[in-house]
Amino acid sequence: MKKIAQMFVATAVLSLPALMTSATRAEATEYPYCLSYVEGWGGYVERCDYSTMDQCRMSAQGLNGSCDPNRRYTQALPVERPIRQRYPQRAY
Repeated sequence: MKKIAQMFVATAVLSLPALMTSATRAEATEYPYCLSYVEGWGGYVERCDYSTMDQCRMSAQGLNGSCDPNRRYTQALPVERPIRQRYPQRAY
């Protein structure tokens, strides 16, 4: 019984450094758009899980929420195409 315990401890001690060096670091992913809404008694909720404004707006419909650009997003936000004018401006 004593030999089994010694083998277990030796295996654990020898494998611990290998496990510690092989672990990868977890990183959070930030998305460019956030959904904000009020949930019951829990209060204000902000979920930044959306890569497009349309995705966020579709989720906000059932929650009576609103969509805004993510303040913590470090990359440049995608540029929305400008609305074309129906009639070109005349140069006088």
